[in-house]
Amino acid sequence: MTEKNLDARIGAAWGTHYKGQDDAAVQQFTDILQDNPASIDANWGLGLAYRSLNQNDQARAVFLKAKQLIEDEQANEDAATPGRYFMLNRMVDQQLTYLEQFIT
Repeated sequence: MTEKNLDARIGAAWGTHYKGQDDAAVQQFTDILQDNPASIDANWGLGLAYRSLNQNDQARAVFLKAKQLIEDEQANEDAATPGRYFMLNRMVDQQLTYLEQFIT
């Protein structure tokens, strides 16, 4: 799959999520991840779609996977100028903190 095609599929899944059709978004993101399991953007979207469906255990598992992917990429970033992965890691941490209140 080309990067352009991947971006288009992720964009379509995000559009579905923004319309509140989270069951369909989960399916779209899951389909994307079957071919691209290391896609941080697809994992992030899947986590948010699960969260919107109050499927908090699934959301947490996906956010933990995204966190590991981000940390792997962040290791390659220049520590003096934190960028995209630094911010994504903070955003995932916020989601995990939020989900803690729902998971026993």
